[in-house]
Amino acid sequence: MKIKAFGIKEKGGKAEPFYYERNVGANEVRVKIIYCAIARGDVQFISDDWGDTKFPLVPGHEIVGIVEETGANVAGLKVGDRVGIGYQQEACFDCEFCKAGNEQFCTQQKVIGVHCYGGLAEYIVVDNRFAFKLPPALHQVGSVPLLSSGLTVYSGIMKAQLPANSVVGVLGAGGLGHLAIQFLNKMGHQVYAFSHSPEKKEMINQLGAEFVLTSNPNNLTAINKKFDFIISTLNVPYDLEGFLKILKPQGKFCIVATPLEKQPINLGLLYDYAQRTIYGNYVGSRRNMIDMLDFAAKHNIESAVDVMPFSQVNEAIEKVRIGKGGIRLVLEN
Repeated sequence: MKIKAFGIKEKGGKAEPFYYERNVGANEVRVKIIYCAIARGDVQFISDDWGDTKFPLVPGHEIVGIVEETGANVAGLKVGDRVGIGYQQEACFDCEFCKAGNEQFCTQQKVIGVHCYGGLAEYIVVDNRFAFKLPPALHQVGSVPLLSSGLTVYSGIMKAQLPANSVVGVLGAGGLGHLAIQFLNKMGHQVYAFSHSPEKKEMINQLGAEFVLTSNPNNLTAINKKFDFIISTLNVPYDLEGFLKILKPQGKFCIVATPLEKQPINLGLLYDYAQRTIYGNYVGSRRNMIDMLDFAAKHNIESAVDVMPFSQVNEAIEKVRIGKGGIRLVLEN
């Protein structure tokens, strides 16, 4: 069938009406898109910041919609189901990573922006194993950013295997960070949120974290705490060494976003009277997604969103590009 979308034809270009042909395969579902988020990552795909964007680009990798057609082999979903779709669209399900339940590392995976068209469209066709039934307790629009941002921070946190009541830090309180704060708080940890924006203090406190203003470097050294875990959601340069110094000797530092510029680091901070760990996290597995959605539904974790119509897609992209899109901006179809 012919799918109507908004496409960007060249690096840094504007979104304009775009049509492509896509039929439903035996293992696929066709989903009528209701909501699609515009995240910072979408803007970076438009700018081709990572050098792997496929143009024409149909951005949007956090999607909520309704199943309207199922392929012959699809058993787990039916027409009318409300589903969420994230960044990854396909995997081989036969390699060592897929067999171990880590489909996000499949060397044959297909993802939005690099291999596939995304959610700024009337419909999307996706492997049914990457369309996830949303728990009834989750509101549609508030659950949209969970599909990538929520998955990314949740799986990064779970990788740390934190003991109960850990002392944890979150760097940044934007789209990724404000979800990380909620997950860590509901997991029962002592949460500190580091932000350069004093206007976010009230929101951070309401989400269950103590606010630490990072624009004053003395605040970092003044903290009379040693951290079990810190997760960085920042895509701007920051004092990585300063945060490593406040980790406990066996503390863990998780990176789910990064500046495009290289970050300097004194490697001695990892082993000098210590056994500290730095690790990255790339989205999450299908199991992570299911567990994350269930946890979010049980604990009423959703994203703060601003909603705009699909017809204002270019205005929405520009708002996100200049940092005026609120915590997360979602387009309604």
